Amino acid sequence: MRYRTYNQNGFSLVEVIVVAAVSTLIFGALFASFQYTIQLMNNSRAKLSALSLANDRLEYIRSLPYNDVGTIAGIPPGAIPQNSTTTLNGIEFAERVLIDYVDDPADGQDTATTSDSNGISADYKRVKVEYTWTIASTTDTLSLISNIVPRSIETTDGGGTIRVTVVDEEYAFLPGASVRLVNNSITPSIDVTRLSNAQGVALFSGAPAGSNYEVFVNGSGYSTDQTYQATTSNPLPVLAPFSVLESDISAVTFRIDEVSDLDVFVYDDVIENSSQEIFSDSNGIASAVNTVVQSGRLELINTAGSYAASGFAYLTTIAPANISRWETVRVAADLPAGTNFIIRFYTDDGTGTYTIIPDSELEGNGVGFTDTLIDIRDLVSVTYPEIVLGISLTTSNAAVTPEINELEVFYRESQSLLSGLPITLRGNKLIGTEVDLTPIYKYSNTVSTNGSGRADFDDMEFDTYTIGVPGGYDIVTACPDNPYRLYAGVSDDVYLEVTPAVTDSLRVKVADPLGRAIPGAEVTLSRSGFSDTSRTNSCGQAFFTGVSPESDYQVSLSVLPYTSVNQTAVNISGNSEVTITMTE
Repeated sequence: MRYRTYNQNGFSLVEVIVVAAVSTLIFGALFASFQYTIQLMNNSRAKLSALSLANDRLEYIRSLPYNDVGTIAGIPPGAIPQNSTTTLNGIEFAERVLIDYVDDPADGQDTATTSDSNGISADYKRVKVEYTWTIASTTDTLSLISNIVPRSIETTDGGGTIRVTVVDEEYAFLPGASVRLVNNSITPSIDVTRLSNAQGVALFSGAPAGSNYEVFVNGSGYSTDQTYQATTSNPLPVLAPFSVLESDISAVTFRIDEVSDLDVFVYDDVIENSSQEIFSDSNGIASAVNTVVQSGRLELINTAGSYAASGFAYLTTIAPANISRWETVRVAADLPAGTNFIIRFYTDDGTGTYTIIPDSELEGNGVGFTDTLIDIRDLVSVTYPEIVLGISLTTSNAAVTPEINELEVFYRESQSLLSGLPITLRGNKLIGTEVDLTPIYKYSNTVSTNGSGRADFDDMEFDTYTIGVPGGYDIVTACPDNPYRLYAGVSDDVYLEVTPAVTDSLRVKVADPLGRAIPGAEVTLSRSGFSDTSRTNSCGQAFFTGVSPESDYQVSLSVLPYTSVNQTAVNISGNSEVTITMTE
């Protein structure tokens, strides 16, 4: 029997996959190259079109009589639109024309300290034409600049000059601010915008002489400032519109800076506690090297009349049964010349192995803290429900030693948030006054707390804000303080503890010379037939109720390492406050 043999020629599955992959790579690269080429051609065509439009526009402007070179509602005035759109080669362009006077330095300039030699600051005009277009979600801009010089000598026909200076919160010059100048009471009307230069100045040369010039200043992510028209709601504005005189300079200054967010948290029940170490014995020391507890203090060990150059001690673990947040550490130390202490925060794995908490969790912990007040509010209690304090002691003089006399760690155990409570925030800045001189504030707003007990005040400008609560409540604690200073670009939180209102009360605020709250201070309020004692909380405040309205109260304060204070003639009438400073 004969058998036939068949040969089947073709690709295996693996070969097909390889060929497909190679083909995909090749054609993908070709397609990407083709796309890039098309995009490059489109961009080149758009730039050539924009350049053609810009050249044509400049040639048209150059052909105009010098006195006609200006923009609608601009300075100098003219018939050219400041903003418009045009289409060329199927591409839509946004056109912006900026024309202003130039005070050339060749004959002197009008500044805060110098002047133009002939008193004319409008020497010639400078024209900028700018075209913006978008292709494939990419926006590009092209601009050209040209000077337009009068055929004859300069004259005073250009009017006066307006110099607007913009500064920030710290009164430093602010470049790049948007300065809008408006005057609708002259013909033609003026509405032109400039950006402040590196010296914070926006110069409007050649402004027509007249009254009622208004200025509006702002910037992206910045607060605003402006002049204010007199109205029935603001009869006496603090900065009214101003006038421009021929060949004169009108100078005004405005102050803006970055906005911030301010969140106000409101509680009706806050429970705080603390862990205190007074070094009466060694029970609070978990581990020590070259340090010893003696006579109510932690110090370097002394051998044969000489103190060790350095030493270290770990305190026992602080592990609150309940904690919602860490607050502050107060340290009482005695430091002779040449001595110092450093405190760092650690975790303990239960076997005596200590791990330093990283700076990412508590800023500055790697270097350590040498202050008597240490803020540990950024330390998340969920991540670190237990902490260990490590104390380093050093001396450069073997005859003396640093001493730690007392150390107290404050923390919050729990709090109850209040939702639906209207919180009023009012700034100190004024925009004017009533006829009877009642102040009209720039900012005043009321926001109710949400389900988290928080009232959000967003995009707030730098100012000192007074926080108000409904009449049925009194503020027990305002932390950091009330009124509160909000700085530019620094968002922050304020915590309020409130209680049902009483007729008369006293809130005692205790701070050091730097304005930092002092916790743990014993506060005694007394007068003939009355005495009550409390301790300041982590915000350095103590609240007294059950008092009568009198003016002869005495407030006594004591806490290490500060000097005791007795303040007399304290008046209580309604909801009163007193701030007392303690020094070391």
